[in-house]
Amino acid sequence: MFAAPGWAADPPPLSPAQTALFETPHLKNILHPETLDYRFEETGPAGFTDQVAVTIEQIHPDGTKYVSFNFLTGPHHAFYPAVDQFSGNPLLMIFLEHDVQEMKNQIGVAAAYFRNRIRQAFVDHAQIADTTIEFQGKTVPARRITLRPFADDPRFEHLPSVQGKTYDFVLADPVPGQLAELGAEMPADPATGAPAWAERVTFAGEKP
Repeated sequence: MFAAPGWAADPPPLSPAQTALFETPHLKNILHPETLDYRFEETGPAGFTDQVAVTIEQIHPDGTKYVSFNFLTGPHHAFYPAVDQFSGNPLLMIFLEHDVQEMKNQIGVAAAYFRNRIRQAFVDHAQIADTTIEFQGKTVPARRITLRPFADDPRFEHLPSVQGKTYDFVLADPVPGQLAELGAEMPADPATGAPAWAERVTFAGEKP
């Protein structure tokens, strides 16, 4: 499973992106067991739309949660085990794990390599910008975290679409679970004929 960066004996200070994504209690605004629904959209040659459900099944006395997932449906469904004693929104790690596994299958490079590059990009390549989103008919403040983990990776110098791959994560306090959008996008590569491709997960609502 994709997880927050591991610690050495004397870990360096967390970057602002690491703190926002991995060390913030995104689920603090969930006070009762419920399900968070998300829209999944892939654009590209085999594009499709689907859904993701994150279910907060139990809330412990310390405020942490037991969380299960239903990630996509039918032939696209992927199983991820439930997690316990979580305060962050684990959908972030599910999304990243799904992404690196797809890259492994498509490019033939070990998933661990992609994980490590993305982890390091959260440390020294992430950009954070204030933005706004529409939520429940109102414009609310949000933060967008953007990174390009493979931009300077010589391993992919003949795969400019991979070097150009961009991830973005939108956080907004009023949104249940705080994750408003998660996205990954690769530009087209005219040299190889590879088309543009993107995946995006967007908060769609909550239900008991």
